[in-house]
Amino acid sequence: MRLRTTCAAVIATFVVSPDSLSAQQPAEAWWRHVQVLAHDSLKGRDMGSPGHEAAARYVAEQFRLAGLTPAGTDGWYQPVRFIEVAMAKEGVALALRDGDAWTPLAVGRDLRVTARLSTGNVEAPLVFAGYGITLPQAGMDDLRGLDLRGKIVVYVNANPKGLSAPLLAHGTRTRWAAMRQAGAVGVAAVGAGGSWVDNENTRLGSSVSLADTSLDDLGGQRINSVLNPALMPRLLVGSGIVWDSVVAVARRGEPLPRAELQVSLRATLPTVRRDIVSPNVVGILPGTDRTLRDEVVVLSAHLDHVGTFKGPVLTGDSIFNGTMDNATGAATLLETARTVSARGGNKRTLLFVAVTAEEKGLLGSRYFAARPSITRGTIVANLNTDMFLPLFPLEGLFVYGNDESDLADDVDGVVTARGLRVLPDPEPQEMRFVRSDQYSFIRRGVPSLAFKLGYTPGTANEKLFTGWVRERYHKMSDDLAQPIDFEAAAGFNALYADLALGVANRKSRPAWRPNSFFATPVIVP
Repeated sequence: MRLRTTCAAVIATFVVSPDSLSAQQPAEAWWRHVQVLAHDSLKGRDMGSPGHEAAARYVAEQFRLAGLTPAGTDGWYQPVRFIEVAMAKEGVALALRDGDAWTPLAVGRDLRVTARLSTGNVEAPLVFAGYGITLPQAGMDDLRGLDLRGKIVVYVNANPKGLSAPLLAHGTRTRWAAMRQAGAVGVAAVGAGGSWVDNENTRLGSSVSLADTSLDDLGGQRINSVLNPALMPRLLVGSGIVWDSVVAVARRGEPLPRAELQVSLRATLPTVRRDIVSPNVVGILPGTDRTLRDEVVVLSAHLDHVGTFKGPVLTGDSIFNGTMDNATGAATLLETARTVSARGGNKRTLLFVAVTAEEKGLLGSRYFAARPSITRGTIVANLNTDMFLPLFPLEGLFVYGNDESDLADDVDGVVTARGLRVLPDPEPQEMRFVRSDQYSFIRRGVPSLAFKLGYTPGTANEKLFTGWVRERYHKMSDDLAQPIDFEAAAGFNALYADLALGVANRKSRPAWRPNSFFATPVIVP
């Protein structure tokens, strides 16, 4: 795949050789990469954009300078094909039937609609399915006993209690797969309380899907919508369910009632489509051991971000630079490639993958995990880095998935050697276990981990962490001017490189814990 020559001046300015980098402190070399990838000229690195292509070219060149080689027949780039689907500006119409009459609904006021690959005109009865989660292994199946054939499923977008963080994350991520298998044609999510804002920019949403429809997690979803909670009492008439009671129960995380409803939804949903190609960038460091070199350890970080502001014209900044999310993680990937290549001696093969379209739903890694661009070998582990947030001194790590596989033993070794520790996740409800690219490998049965700098609840570091998420996550303030703890970044990069080599050289193949739900691949075409 040949990428267009874009933003060449910026790339030429910042491309540096391993020799010049080795003379610097590790955080300085890492920061140089961050400065390139979060530069204004790349316009937020939206997948398929000239800025993302420029970033991909920079990563490929740094892989080459680090001593890696291209992994597949397409060279450094694995082209991934996507289809963007948007609602047409004219012609969208919605109506609700309760009794014998159809009553128009207003997009924005009553519900929001997001286009999917399968979106089209639909008329279907509604069914209320509680949280809409199916996890028989945990004794939970909100779809049990309901007839979903040809129905639109209404569910409360809240978290039931009693599930581990990984199981909760997986259950919410795979709602639609179980509904589709039961015959549903669409979904309507509703929040458990809170205010409803009718924002013109969010009334009709677009989405990006893999062109390979066998890998489309949302295939068959003719309508994807979010309901105004104020509409719920009307939908529940005659069902015996009281919406205010549902809200109270959902806030406690207790089991919710379920019922077929006496209303139907009709939707006319014209769409427009656009084809996009965007690459994963892949470099390989072959293993040195004849027995182990066909076992492949993937180190990943997403390269894309969300581009520029698409709303009304702003005065001043309109670029989502994505410095922490995820120029920092991509820079760590580059520094790790340089470090481990210089050390050598990795018995297993190490594969470095800068994936695209994470911000569109983990799509680049979804494609790579299913169609890896390697000519030989089996992926046995994934280590993923996504906005590890060097905001404060490195005192410990949050390691997502640490309880699920014996990769925890490798983590313990490198953490303990530095006088650090693995800290418990204080926000399991945020479901970070499934919100980045490690999940694409986990669901195919590959032991995987993801990382952030950890904090102890109640400390100043917690305020820095939560403040960053509140004030900078997916905002234009995630730029190069924000405070960064460079010593923490350097410490994390060194730890990460040691972990990569530790996994590459461990005696046994990484394995799931015997009691892990993810020991068996889940929801894989």
